[in-house]
Formats: sequence, structure tokens, C-alpha cells
Amino acid sequence: MPYEWKIAARFLKDGRAQTFFILLGIAAGVAVQIFLNSIISGVQDNLINQTVGNSPHITILNQQDVSFDSGDMTQKQYMNLPPKNEKISEYTQVVERLDKDKSITAVSPTVYGNAFFSRGDRNSTLFIKGIDLERADEIYNIRQRTVSGTPDIGANKILIGKDLAREYNLASGDVINLTLPDTSSESVIIEGIFDLQVSNINSSWLFMDIGRAQKLYKLSGYANNIELQIEDPFLSDTQGENLKQVFPDLKIENWKQQNAQLLSALNSQSASSLTIQAFVLLAIALGIASVLAVSVVQKSKQIGILKAMGVNSKSASKIFIIQGASLGFLGAVAGIAMGALLIEAFIALTSGGGGLGFEITIKPMNMVLILIISTLSGLVSSLIPARNCAKLNPMEVIRNG
Repeated sequence: MPYEWKIAARFLKDGRAQTFFILLGIAAGVAVQIFLNSIISGVQDNLINQTVGNSPHITILNQQDVSFDSGDMTQKQYMNLPPKNEKISEYTQVVERLDKDKSITAVSPTVYGNAFFSRGDRNSTLFIKGIDLERADEIYNIRQRTVSGTPDIGANKILIGKDLAREYNLASGDVINLTLPDTSSESVIIEGIFDLQVSNINSSWLFMDIGRAQKLYKLSGYANNIELQIEDPFLSDTQGENLKQVFPDLKIENWKQQNAQLLSALNSQSASSLTIQAFVLLAIALGIASVLAVSVVQKSKQIGILKAMGVNSKSASKIFIIQGASLGFLGAVAGIAMGALLIEAFIALTSGGGGLGFEITIKPMNMVLILIISTLSGLVSSLIPARNCAKLNPMEVIRNG
């Protein structure tokens, strides 16, 4: 081991009390960073998952088509069917082109329209969504979210939401009559009941095979839109611009456009977290710098002797740089452990009230990043004390004691 490391370790050992308290301060600061990062990341991941986890990231429509937000759908949009020139013609060619893009994880063409359902003195306007179940399942996870019956939409079979089933006392195997906008009637069999965990969808959506929906709404060869999911939802705007170059005659929308307020809130949340963490890092840096500055004064005689014995200014400075980096590193390691314990304690305290409603996890990359930043902060904090050490005149230090 180089002698600079041995001397740095000796200096830290000699000032046990100072070393302990600065390590404790660094550990506490890092624990706060770990805790904040994990809580805020958990909240944001949960919000994003609820928003786009099982919904389209990008929607392709005809330029004149009317888009909709699945989380806030209004029935009025679909009371009258738009003319065919507002649909995507030859959509299968578009789908084939999209299937070749490796960054797109799901492609689902859709035909949608209205239907009216009544039982007794109650009636509802339903939103019929014609889908290819294999493709749509990659977005909505329909099979796993089928809570009753079988996820099958072949022939005249349909899937309905659990809230609609509860409201009208419907069950798998029931036959219901739907009234279409052209006043024609259609009998369908409820094959399964789903729960997509969105009340509006569970109470008004109805899934059927896309081919059958095309026949009902006289849209053979057309689709109303094509829904996509991509690998990184946050790149949906960039991906949308790329798709616009490929399909200039089609309209491209992404979830960011429909959730601008949510993104603004998440950005504000992240900014406030970063501000707090920046001040924590500043406190850590000032703490290390102050301890090392005092150490330079306290150890000035020893440094003077070392210089008189032939140790150059560069090596003397390195002793304090090593101390600073070591304090930052060791404090961060202890802080990560403290942060993990703090999170476990927080989860245990909140579990009695039904839990947090979202998952808190410590991301390994965050730990590595905090470890690096803390070590660098310690190193940077040591530069001024190290410079002061380099300026010490060994003869004056030894003479003045």
C-alpha cells in the first residue's frame, strides 16, 4: 500500500471522534437521498404505469378522425359514426410496416362504435371496441384481467367490464341484445368479464372481434385507428415524429399530448427532489471540507516533519485528497445501508393502514450513482485543504510547533 494511504488512514484513526461524526453526517445525508429517490421513483412509476401501463403509447388515426382518451372517454363522440373517408383504409399494410419496427412492442388495429343496451328501466350507451385479441392483449393484458368466464371473442362472443356486469346483474353465458346507431339489433353472448382497473372502461367498454365490428358498422377493409406500445413510453413523442415521416397522410398522437398536466407535475416533483438532494450534497461537501481544514491545522507539525524528511507537496496534498474521497465513499456505503433500513421501516409502519398503494424499490443504478457522487464530493471538498497543506513551509511549521 502506498505510504500516502497509510498516513491518511492514520490521520483518520487519530481523529476518531471527528471521523465518526462526519461519517455519520454523510451517511444520514445519503440515506435521505436514497429514501427520497425511492419514494419519488415509486410514486412516479406507479402514476406512469396507471397512465400508460396498459394503454396505447401512440395512436395512429386518419387526419380527420376524432381521437379519444381512454381514461376520460365521452360517449357523445361516438353517437354518430364518421364517414368512411375519416377511417384508415388499407390499414393492414400500415400494420405490416409497423410490425417490422423493433422498437414497437405492440400493434393493434381497432374498429370502434356505439351500441345501446337496456334492461328494465335502465339503459347505457356502450363503447364497442373491435379488436384482434392476440394483438390487443399485448396492450391491455385482457387475458390476465379476465375475472370471470373465458377471454374469447370469436363468432358472436363478447367481453364486458365488471362494473357493467354488476350494474345489470350480468354473468358469463348471458345473451344480450345491442341496439346499433342505425336502429338494428344484434344478439351477442357474454363470454367473459374483465377488470381493466379503470372505472369508466369497466362500466362502458365492450370487446368484440374486429371482423364482426367491421360488419356491424359497415367498415369492411377499414380501421378507426391503430394503437401502439413502444419499448420506452417517454420516447413516444420522438417515435411519433419518426412515424409521421413514414406515414405523412396519417395523424399521430401520443400519450404525452393527452397527459401534459401529469408530466408537468412529475417534472416539478423531480425538480424539487433534485434541489433537496443538491443541498444535501452541499452539506456533505462542507462537512468534509471543514473537517479536513481542521485536520490540516491539527496535523501541521506532522506534515512539516514529513516534508522535512523528503515528502513533496504533491504527496502531502494526496494524503488529504485520499481522506476526503475515503470519507465520501465510506459514508455513502453506510448511508445506502441506512437508507435501505429506513425504507423497510417506512414500509412496515405504513403496511398497517393498507399499504402505500405503490411499490418502493431501491434501484441499483441510483445506489451506484449516489456512491460515485458522494465520493467525488468528498474528493472535491478536500482540494482546498490539500492546497493549504501543500503551501505549508516545513521549517516554519516545525519552528512554531
